Amino acid sequence: MALGDYHELDMPRLTDVVEKSVKKRSGNAKASFAGIGGGAELGKDVELQSSFTIAPTEKASVSKVIDGLLAGEHTVPVSEEAVLKKDDIVEVEGLVRLTAASLAGKMLYVLRKYLESTEQDIRDLDFSDIEPDVTALIQSVYLRNELVPIPVLVDVVGTGLAPRVLVNLRPNLFVDSATSDQIEGDRRILGTVRSLVDEGDDGYVSTEDWLLPDWEYLIKRLLMTEISDKVQEIVASLKIDLPAKDIHAWIKGPAVVLDAVAVY
Repeated sequence: MALGDYHELDMPRLTDVVEKSVKKRSGNAKASFAGIGGGAELGKDVELQSSFTIAPTEKASVSKVIDGLLAGEHTVPVSEEAVLKKDDIVEVEGLVRLTAASLAGKMLYVLRKYLESTEQDIRDLDFSDIEPDVTALIQSVYLRNELVPIPVLVDVVGTGLAPRVLVNLRPNLFVDSATSDQIEGDRRILGTVRSLVDEGDDGYVSTEDWLLPDWEYLIKRLLMTEISDKVQEIVASLKIDLPAKDIHAWIKGPAVVLDAVAVY
């Protein structure tokens, strides 16, 4: 809705409705004089007024904003020659799947909740031998496919853009009972360009925003020095079969990271 407002699109809005009606109140008056009877209706008009608000549905609102953005010249056409810049609006379509960074980030979130109630030394964390009570917590999240309040990083394959496309999903992007199985698969994503990762040795972006969100700064610095090995341990402990070039501690270029506006 913020994008639609910024680009001055005709968007669905709350509508205040006031209804008025007129009701006639009447009464009969009768009189009799020496055998002569007469009758008449007495009354007055009463105006009744009621008011209510009609709110557009979320689905209709989002759909109309997306249609408006795509119909105008607000989005960058997708092609291998497309030149993107920060904050550009792009609609991509392809096969969406969670990255190892988000799978590990989900587990690290559970582990952080566990560590908050213990006195373990975080410098000696060993993810290859996870304690049974932590495993139970992890299973409750993974087996029930629960969403935890952290950002999610997904990979989108087959978009038609030259660089690799990754998308950041904010925790509050999910509606009602939406879960990750409704995100993975063939999807379209409308997003804004968050980061552009150049090619070469200097082209990389840390994935700490998805691995260690809300962790204390110094702890992040400590864990990120060996996070690749930690992520490998986590992925191995879950026995997940991921592509060899999947995202762990760094996003290597050429790549583009989008902030998702909608997944549909």
